[in-house]
Amino acid sequence: MEEKEFQKKTRSAFVWNLLDRVGSQLISVVVGIVLARTLGAAEYGLTGALAIFVALSQTLSDSGFSAALIRKQQIEEKDYNTVFYYNLLIAIVLYISGYVAAPLIADFFGEAVLVPIARVLFIVFLFNALCIIQNAKMVKEINFRKVATINITAIVTSGTIAIWMAIVGCGVWALVAQIVLQSFVKMIMQWLWGGWRPRWMFSWQSFRELFAFGSNIMLANVLNVLFLNLYSAIIGRLYNSRELGYYSQANKWSDMGVTTLYGVIQNSTYTLFSAIQDDRERLLRSYRKTMKLTAFITFPILLGLTLMSHPFIMILLGEKWVQSVPMFSLLLIAGIFTVLTTVNGNYIRIEGNSRLVLRLEIFKVLLFIAVLALTWHLPIVQLLWGMVATRFIVYIVSIVTIGKCVGYPWYQQLVDIMPSCATALLMICFAYPIGLFIENIYLLFATQTVVCFIFYCAINRYIQNDILTEVIYNIKAYLKMGR
Repeated sequence: MEEKEFQKKTRSAFVWNLLDRVGSQLISVVVGIVLARTLGAAEYGLTGALAIFVALSQTLSDSGFSAALIRKQQIEEKDYNTVFYYNLLIAIVLYISGYVAAPLIADFFGEAVLVPIARVLFIVFLFNALCIIQNAKMVKEINFRKVATINITAIVTSGTIAIWMAIVGCGVWALVAQIVLQSFVKMIMQWLWGGWRPRWMFSWQSFRELFAFGSNIMLANVLNVLFLNLYSAIIGRLYNSRELGYYSQANKWSDMGVTTLYGVIQNSTYTLFSAIQDDRERLLRSYRKTMKLTAFITFPILLGLTLMSHPFIMILLGEKWVQSVPMFSLLLIAGIFTVLTTVNGNYIRIEGNSRLVLRLEIFKVLLFIAVLALTWHLPIVQLLWGMVATRFIVYIVSIVTIGKCVGYPWYQQLVDIMPSCATALLMICFAYPIGLFIENIYLLFATQTVVCFIFYCAINRYIQNDILTEVIYNIKAYLKMGR
């Protein structure tokens, strides 16, 4: 791939991923506000209790094959069909297992109503398995425009129906319907637009080749899901569904920002980096630029939201969710390290070192267990400080490890991200005193947002941050390309 073509595809992939993520999240914000103001913490706690099971089953169903397919240079029809039938079989097994285990899950959380909820919610296992190949094929072909259209349509459809159900008094079933319908609409549209249909073929050779890479990714993803979602299960077990509801709401809104950031960067770069994986010098150069861009975007957004967490929650959700504010702030701080660690892990995957990915995930879970053993008896906020510490340590270990493997020393990565980190910290220090003089939450949020944006851009312009110049250049280039 020529350099100019690569840059063009990078810009297009990034922009469409950004539109997908931001568009989806904006719609989710509107839907989430209406549902949060209609439903209570207990309803969110019930669906939050099942989040870990849905995430685990999705990871097991995929088995790392999506990443393996996208990474593989030469794909044959037998590869797609082999993965399709394997994923479908695993999804069927997982749904039957979840259906049978529903009473045990309900007993664990002490909520009998979870039995029917789980049995309906787990249908998403089947819907997701049926469209994994279509989605992977679109991503591999860098057709993010179509992916964005499907995702946004699914969110609008499911969100509209969920709002109607909440208004007419369906309670927690409105949240269940939103999750199930979103997966169902995605599946239907992927089959209509995906341009791929399964054939009756299965290759053990193809299975072994893809599974050799995908199996380590699957195990790593399983451990990562546990690392990210076990707090929901633990809070649901140690506290009541209302407390879990406050945490689930805080996690949901912080997760919107975190997943949007690393999702845009990861989805657009993984496919493109796979295309240049044999040119190590070019790959490393692109990777360093990606880390700088990630830091440039991540630090001001997540630290800025941390500063404005109280007016943000009060404006969007109302006073009844005020207990979510400190949890929301801590989850945003933890999210900074999650984004940076995810991008590092993405590069290791490109290198094909799936065993290293797995070892890092094992370390994460062992560290999580150790920190949890020290903090499980503490209040939820102190418990979440343990999460922040864990994710910070995991990030440090990831940059030390990757530095040894690919020639990108840990101190060099810190030097690369430090300008963005320092200017973002200065930004919130400059904007914080505004809260001492403005009591109106709407005016406070608007004022701090504008001040943070102007200050951050101005200070980066003053220090001549090359990433700001690059961002402005790429925006102009894309606008020219659009015309």
